[in-house]
Amino acid sequence: MTLRGPFAAVLLLACASGCYSKVTAQSGNFTFAYASMVEHENFVKPIAPGAKLEVLAFRNGTEDKLTVKAARSSKPSVVAIKSVKDKSIIVEGVEPGIAEIEITAREDDGREIVDKMFFHVAKPTKHKLEHACTEKADAVYVRGEDVVLYHSLATAEGRPVIGFDYAPMKIEPASALKLERQPQADGWYQFRAAAKSPSVTVRSTIDDRALTLKIVDRKDLTAASLMHSPRMIQGRSSYIVAEVSAGDSTLCNQNALTKAKSLTPAICKVTGRLEDDPDGDDSNREQLARVDALAFGRCKFEVTLPELAGGKGVVLKGEIAVGREEYPGEGSSAFVDEVANKIAAGVLALVPVAWWLRRRRTKRDE
Repeated sequence: MTLRGPFAAVLLLACASGCYSKVTAQSGNFTFAYASMVEHENFVKPIAPGAKLEVLAFRNGTEDKLTVKAARSSKPSVVAIKSVKDKSIIVEGVEPGIAEIEITAREDDGREIVDKMFFHVAKPTKHKLEHACTEKADAVYVRGEDVVLYHSLATAEGRPVIGFDYAPMKIEPASALKLERQPQADGWYQFRAAAKSPSVTVRSTIDDRALTLKIVDRKDLTAASLMHSPRMIQGRSSYIVAEVSAGDSTLCNQNALTKAKSLTPAICKVTGRLEDDPDGDDSNREQLARVDALAFGRCKFEVTLPELAGGKGVVLKGEIAVGREEYPGEGSSAFVDEVANKIAAGVLALVPVAWWLRRRRTKRDE
């Protein structure tokens, strides 16, 4: 099962600085490496024919990149050298087989060192495709926003096949999606939802697996709901989450313009201005509202998503009980209430974090 939500996001963040498959070259002069989150301990993963791979030369025992001066393939008909950059080379799988790649690198003192390593090319026979935001085979996206699909390639024996700039799939209608990114290290494609469509099919040309999706305009969405704690402790802060829905299918682009206000300003302050944007407008696209509990009582609030429902907006109302450390008169001891309050506060503190991590996975990098 593919990891989703905060666990997947944490894994992506952990590898942001580089998860590398690497091996000491044949003569031990330096280390061959390439970015990969797929069995990164295993260097000998085949490249797909037609796919590219960026290869680096590390100083042994480090991730210090050596300057690359030249590269050569023993069998360009199997693995071709596409380009030589300052700190890396780009190779391309051409046809199944094995080729030896030789790199000439330069140390900081100007000394040139040469070493070699074998690279494999194999045809994948399995192509797994998944929506990044749901395990269901169908999902809904907003026109103009990102469509992120997980993918993985493997041989008939189950060996992972790697490479970027390689998208063996057919999209119908072709104008609905535009491919924008396919990072080498991470197993996903980032498309742009280019055109509104009631039904889009993404079908692998390797094993005929398919995903379906629908692309809508944001103004066509009419339903949303709120997630928040039923109560808070006076003097503390929390968050309200607005989630937009699209019938029985998952809406993956949760980034509608969000505004919020308190209906009981003496009890609580409610705003769409978040901590990471203190000078911004009283709105955000995280679909969050911040609540500051000021006094004992019932905090009533209103969250508005103005872009929905044909531009008329969807207005959601809710309330949170604000109490002190103990909730007198609720039928339980002060100790039990205090423990319950702290548990509720801790759980709620994780809600916006998990929501933000999940939503960020289908948001354009800014």
